[in-house]
Amino acid sequence: MPFPLPSSGRLAAVLGAIALSSVVLTGCSLLEGPTPETPKREAPEPPPSAPELVPDGSAADNLPYFTEVLRAFSAGDQPVQGVPVVDAVVDAGFDKSLMQVSFDESKTGLAADSIFVSVRIGVDCLIGQVVAEDRSFVAEAKPAVGPAQDICLIGNTRPIDW
Repeated sequence: MPFPLPSSGRLAAVLGAIALSSVVLTGCSLLEGPTPETPKREAPEPPPSAPELVPDGSAADNLPYFTEVLRAFSAGDQPVQGVPVVDAVVDAGFDKSLMQVSFDESKTGLAADSIFVSVRIGVDCLIGQVVAEDRSFVAEAKPAVGPAQDICLIGNTRPIDW
């Protein structure tokens, strides 16, 4: 004896319930599983002798000094925000008018995970990042970008108006 076929409305309700339960169960499995790990950053080794600012030098010439400025900032207790980071780099002798810095907060008002700071030297840039959570840092020299080769940090940056 064959099974009676349900009405089309009842069939749609049954299929909808099956689809909904599979979405719910799939969603639960997405919440489970391994948590991604952030790789540990290795801080650059301190140089054997203290580097110095090379006023007429290139970005590559000044990278060791810039790195040490960020190392000193990271070891301190000032907040990882644009003003203190920029002030530390300016106090070390770099030209504020050639700098860019990222915002302290996202557009939704959340504190930035890290602050990026840059100093343009000719057509090259010193670029640094200080991470708020663990105060780790990186620094590197890279070519400037843009039609006039005068941009170090791509995107909107905070005005340095203090």
